[in-house]
Amino acid sequence: METTLLSLQTPNRCISPLQSLQTTNTSLKTKQAAFPISKFQPTNCTTKITVTKRRATTTRRRANDEHAQTGIPYFCRLVEKREMKSAFRVLERMVDTGSDIPNLIPCSKLIQGLCRTGKMREVTRVLKILEESGDDVVDVIAYNFVINGHCNAGNVDMALQLLDRMKVSPKVVTYNILLKGLCNSGKLDRALELLGRMKVARNVVTYNTLLKGLCSSGELDKALRLLDQMKAEKFLDGIRRRGSNTNVIPYNIVVEGFCKEGRLDDAIEFIREMPSTYGCNPDVVTYNVLIEGFCKEGRLDDAIKLMKVMSSNYGYTPDVFSYNSLIDALCKKKKMDRAMEYIDMMVSQGCLPDIVTYNTLLSGLCKNGKVEAAVKMLNQLSRNGCSPTLITYTIVIDGLNKVGMTKRGLELLAEMKEKGLKPDIATYTSIFTGLAREGNLSRTMDPFNELEELDITPNEMAYNSVMYGLCQTGQTDRAIDFLSYMVCKGLKPNDFSYWILIKGIGSEGLIEEAQELYDELGAKGIAINASARYMSN
Repeated sequence: METTLLSLQTPNRCISPLQSLQTTNTSLKTKQAAFPISKFQPTNCTTKITVTKRRATTTRRRANDEHAQTGIPYFCRLVEKREMKSAFRVLERMVDTGSDIPNLIPCSKLIQGLCRTGKMREVTRVLKILEESGDDVVDVIAYNFVINGHCNAGNVDMALQLLDRMKVSPKVVTYNILLKGLCNSGKLDRALELLGRMKVARNVVTYNTLLKGLCSSGELDKALRLLDQMKAEKFLDGIRRRGSNTNVIPYNIVVEGFCKEGRLDDAIEFIREMPSTYGCNPDVVTYNVLIEGFCKEGRLDDAIKLMKVMSSNYGYTPDVFSYNSLIDALCKKKKMDRAMEYIDMMVSQGCLPDIVTYNTLLSGLCKNGKVEAAVKMLNQLSRNGCSPTLITYTIVIDGLNKVGMTKRGLELLAEMKEKGLKPDIATYTSIFTGLAREGNLSRTMDPFNELEELDITPNEMAYNSVMYGLCQTGQTDRAIDFLSYMVCKGLKPNDFSYWILIKGIGSEGLIEEAQELYDELGAKGIAINASARYMSN
């Protein structure tokens, strides 16, 4: 039996990578004829074609309307309605016909809207139109929008080029945008160089942006040198004199940097030296950062000790962030009883749990098999002053599905919809997986069909879940067809997808064909080794 892997992208029609398996196996084909794949296709192609034609007609009509209407008032209406693509076309037409162009305000809004959608070519064109329309038309705010758009699109070099040819003087905000873009791109040396040639006074955002960039990249020594530079320039003294509550932020950034690198002892030493070296005392955020660092490194005893001394020795009462870090660490260590004790402790001290606290506890309960307790806690949330979120419901639904209580999970799905919460692909994938484990395919397809109604695009995990259920119930032929449909939708099967089919083909008694497919996948560089984890996660 030939098991050639075909191309995943075909020009004229959708072909399963396992088409030869589908067409040569008579036993599978017989079963397929008895139960066609159309029952399992979650969309109606005819409906899609009709909708596409209707959209094309609407697009042509809109284009004709735009051609018929022009002028500044029409342009401004389009901008206010956020129809940026149409507004850009109208602007181009106004330039081509020699008409007066709109002033800076609507054009700046157009630039901002185009930047949001990453249309930087159009943004550059609008800026050029404004620059060529006369002197002093473009202000620094418009330039900042364009520079920020280039940085967000990863075009930091273009943003720097624009800085050099600006027709107005840049402000500190301009430089801060560029510094953030350089740091996000990992160009830290160029960011420090730009700091050195700034032509305006720096502010706290300037330095904090650089400190975050350096600490995020593990450049703690450079961050400490920057702090020393800030001290030498008397910048830190200025913040302290103004009494701003932001004066501790630079130091907290450095403490967080030490903690992320696992250098907790260096973080402790830095905190101890803050008053004498920099003239600034730690605040509750400083200690929370260190508590979280202890928890992530598994040093729970140190975290608990710090929570005690921050109150008794330093006058800071642990807040919800302090407790959340500790409760999360205890849940991950499967110490649920102690985690619940800290809930009682924080309430007794007047610190109310938030939804993050409850989500952490619910996740811990579900992962430890205490799903009934999780459902009970979910039902009590409103009485405790917290409204469940999408994440809250998804955590509990997933926990129920993993212990075979999919029916209860579906009830919670309906409940969250009644409360106005829109499930996402993670919620539905959990449902698919649970139903697939139970072999309940008739119910699997109902929520699958809901995805399109909710404008949610299924991912590989969602398709894999349905394919797994098909194979589990001896319907490997339809699983193959579903894989073909998955490819039709532009998704590339992963190693889990192939593992599901190999297992399904083997369970049909086609051991040689399953082995042949396994060998060919290996030759194609597709590893199947880790795929057995799929349905156990």
